[in-house]
This record gives sequence, C-alpha cells and structure tokens, in this order.
Amino acid sequence: MARLGICSLPEQPAANLPNKLHQRNWTGKLNQGSCVHASLVNHLRWLNEYELGERWRATYSDGEWDSRLRSRLDAADIDYSYTIKADPRFLDWATATRRGAILWWKPAHCCTFVGWVNRDGRQYAAILDNNYPGRFELTPREQFVRLWAGYGGFALTVLDDPTSSLPYRSYEVF
Repeated sequence: MARLGICSLPEQPAANLPNKLHQRNWTGKLNQGSCVHASLVNHLRWLNEYELGERWRATYSDGEWDSRLRSRLDAADIDYSYTIKADPRFLDWATATRRGAILWWKPAHCCTFVGWVNRDGRQYAAILDNNYPGRFELTPREQFVRLWAGYGGFALTVLDDPTSSLPYRSYEVF
C-alpha cells in the first residue's frame, strides 16, 4: 500500500497571484503607461492589501521613478524594503518570504517578480508583466540578474505578510 502524505513541495512561483487578480497596465492622464503602479497593485493584491491596491490604482498613474515611488509609499506610511544594486540576494529573500517584489525589467518598464522557480534543474525568475497579464515569463537566473542590473537594478517589496499557501484537497496527496 502506498504511503499517503500531504504535498510538501513549495508552491512555484512563491507569489502565485491568481490570473483573475492580475492588473493590466493602464494609460494615465499624461498618456503615459502606469507600469510601476500596476506592478505595485499586483504586489499589494498578493499581500492581501486589496483596498490599499485599489486606492493606489485610483490615486496614481503615468510614469514613475524609484525615489518618487518611495516618497509616496512613505507618505502613505507603507513599510517596504528595496535595493538599487540588482542584488539577487534581495530576490532570494523576497522568494523565501513569499512576498515577491516589483522591479525594473525591460527597457523603461516595471514588472512584478513573483519568485524563483526550478525547472529541469535550472532556476528561473518568474515575472508577471502587466502588459501581458495571465501568464508568467521565465528567464534563466544568470541572464535575469545581468539584464536586471542593466535596467537599473531597482526592486521593492512591501513588508506585509503574504497570502497563505494554496490549500490542497484531501485527494491531492502522494
């Protein structure tokens, strides 16, 4: 008889925001994309901060940069941690704590880092791009870190607790 046990494999990606909660980028009053704010809304939704995410979306739009974003978070009394050095240890921590992060990714664009995932013996960065909600993009870790540094190396994580892991039904055992 096979031994039954609860699946103890970690969820991948660690900040696995359901597709229905993915925020699409929007154009603001200045006709600029709002990718930083869309990424932050995704991040806040993952952290069970739905009302804060909706207030943020209603208040902010258009282009953003790291120092002004941090000033706005400070004014809203939101605790966060960040890096401007493309330090992968920051993303290791964001994955280990299941928080995820927002970061500069691609030219002049911000996305939501949802964690490192392991596939076929390799580690990949899983990215939720607010221009293409509904899926995660995977980039090999070494390539990701190199490109992220080239895009400025900024990442930020709000310090609220993440949502709980997905529950497993009793028949999802091995």
